[in-house]
Amino acid sequence: MESEEIKAIIENVLLAVDQPISETQFKNLLGSAINKVALKPVLEELIEDYNSRNLQIVQVAEGYQLCTRHDYSEWVRKFLKFDKTTKLSQPSLDTLAIIAYKQPLTKAEVEEIRGVDSSGVVKTLLEKKVISPGGRKKVPGRPIMYRTTRKFLEYFGLRDLSDLPTLEDFKESALGDQVHSDQTTLPFDELSGNDVEEMVDTVSESEIQSKDSTDVNSSNGS
Repeated sequence: MESEEIKAIIENVLLAVDQPISETQFKNLLGSAINKVALKPVLEELIEDYNSRNLQIVQVAEGYQLCTRHDYSEWVRKFLKFDKTTKLSQPSLDTLAIIAYKQPLTKAEVEEIRGVDSSGVVKTLLEKKVISPGGRKKVPGRPIMYRTTRKFLEYFGLRDLSDLPTLEDFKESALGDQVHSDQTTLPFDELSGNDVEEMVDTVSESEIQSKDSTDVNSSNGS
């Protein structure tokens, strides 16, 4: 199969779906057809082709996605009449920023930084699938720890966590514009992979749902 035909297949698949497609997914789809043609150069060429078009192919959440250009976002929103209430609230953005820079961490650690109860906010972020349980901390009580998800990367248009702005650049970034400036001055220390493995146990989805339900009910009753 020639590279032009492969490009056409990739282009049509990207047009048909509303989420990023990884190189592995494309390789699985194309199978033996890709054997004689390297996929990466084909993708890069397709991205280059779209530089002169009114749509664009971007790398996001460790995959590729066909999307509209920022220059026309106002018109797209106007046509679709986006409901602004579906956006993350300021408390949700504050909490998400904390988790993004210091993950994994517990709800209690989030609350220590924010200074307020965060049960409802954490529940909202879980429902929106921008965070997920990242295990249990190996301390008394074994509290659940949270980390960001692939959906988080999609939401903010990041290829991976290495695309997060540095704390110095945070206020200048698109993400920083949405998060309360007070949060950017907090001492977010980094943990190594070994440190995280030593302090975290795995946790099941049923455990997290049960735990959050209890937290929210307790909060409502107080």
